[in-house]
Amino acid sequence: MTFNRPEKLNCLTRFELSLIIQQLQKISNSDTVRAVIFTGKGDKSFSTGMHVNEFDQLNPQSAYELISELRMACQLIRTIPQVVIMAINGHCIGGALEMSMAADIRIASKNAVFSMPEINLGIPSVLDSVLLQKYVGLSLAKEMLLLGEPVDVERMNQFGFLNLVVEQDQLRETAEVFANKVVEKPFYTVRQQKELFQTWQNTNLDYAIKDSVNKFALTFSTEIPQKRLDAFSKRE
Repeated sequence: MTFNRPEKLNCLTRFELSLIIQQLQKISNSDTVRAVIFTGKGDKSFSTGMHVNEFDQLNPQSAYELISELRMACQLIRTIPQVVIMAINGHCIGGALEMSMAADIRIASKNAVFSMPEINLGIPSVLDSVLLQKYVGLSLAKEMLLLGEPVDVERMNQFGFLNLVVEQDQLRETAEVFANKVVEKPFYTVRQQKELFQTWQNTNLDYAIKDSVNKFALTFSTEIPQKRLDAFSKRE
């Protein structure tokens, strides 16, 4: 899935956001799609998030409706059974960074720049910004959300926000390597693991471990583990 408005640094309109939601909903019900790669057209920008015009003349009700649509996009990225990979080229700003925080794997080019500038418009950063402190630490998260200033890829990744940083011309190929590795894994098990990540992030320790034990047991209601074990034994 490609953000494709390079002349506007791949910013998003509300209509384009609705198309992303529709496509993700469709993908979530697919048994053939195993991984999704997001990237931006061109080499300057992944996406600068929602176009500022989308915030013009909002009232509390219309603002709630808009942010709820972005919330849906982030939630789908976070919860669909397919692995979602962000191939981040250039500017990754606002809603685009929130969607990236919801993803499973993040790969960035060396020219990537990250920012949450909403505070400069008198708007708080919300949604998956909740996760920012887990990714980059509380101090940098507060700096980003309170100052709204850009952070380069090296500093953004000092706490492991990104899985990999590569040259611009290697970005797409690297994302596809990750995707192809995911495709080799049993889809049922990938789905289970993504569900467990949600449990681990949103429940207490005892429940998280209990759910893990249940999912481990349920795996053996399928033939997947035995087939994989048999194949592994033959390689020895």
